[in-house]
Amino acid sequence: MDIDKIENRWFPPSPHKEAVLEFLKKGRAHIEERGHNMPPLLVFEDGGVMELPRARYINGNFSPDESSPVSRQTNYSDVCGTIDEFKRLLKDKPDLAKDNPARLFELIDDMFYLLSRMQRRREVYKEAVESIVTLVEKMKQITGPNTEDAYQKGDILKEFLKNTPDKVSENLEYLYKTVEGIRDVANRMESEVLYPYRDLFIELGEIYNQVKGSREWKKKKQ
Repeated sequence: MDIDKIENRWFPPSPHKEAVLEFLKKGRAHIEERGHNMPPLLVFEDGGVMELPRARYINGNFSPDESSPVSRQTNYSDVCGTIDEFKRLLKDKPDLAKDNPARLFELIDDMFYLLSRMQRRREVYKEAVESIVTLVEKMKQITGPNTEDAYQKGDILKEFLKNTPDKVSENLEYLYKTVEGIRDVANRMESEVLYPYRDLFIELGEIYNQVKGSREWKKKKQ
């Protein structure tokens, strides 16, 4: 989903909005629409998902605001943030294991939910790679005409015009046939080489767009 098309009402308040925009611009997250008058989802490359208006950026991690119930979200944007919280609770609130293990179980479930989303993403990449390999094999099979034939015919024409300019009229059929040989090479270059390459690169771009989706991929992650 294009950032510019997102209604401002769906963004969280500052400074969380700015943090969201930074993640979007770096390609570390993207927005997914959910339907009319429903808050879009903020989906992270590392597997996390939460409603955009509820996203809060605290201590280097995103987590959802707990002010209202919502369908399946993760407590943090990635596995690392989830594990850090799990470790913190074990250290600061060891009694949770006895008094409220559900909170710890929830974080463990989050870890595997995040991993499952990353796994699904990996499968998408693998399928795309297989499609790209097929395209590359097709590209390798493109050969086309021998352009040297055209250059040779060009030399023949130059030689004829240079040495026998007075015999052009009586040799029109020969000259036409020779120059048409150049046209034939050019036509075959278009139909057998340039157009097939173009079409395959269009397919390659379609694969890229399918994998990219609404993500902002402007540069490689540093």
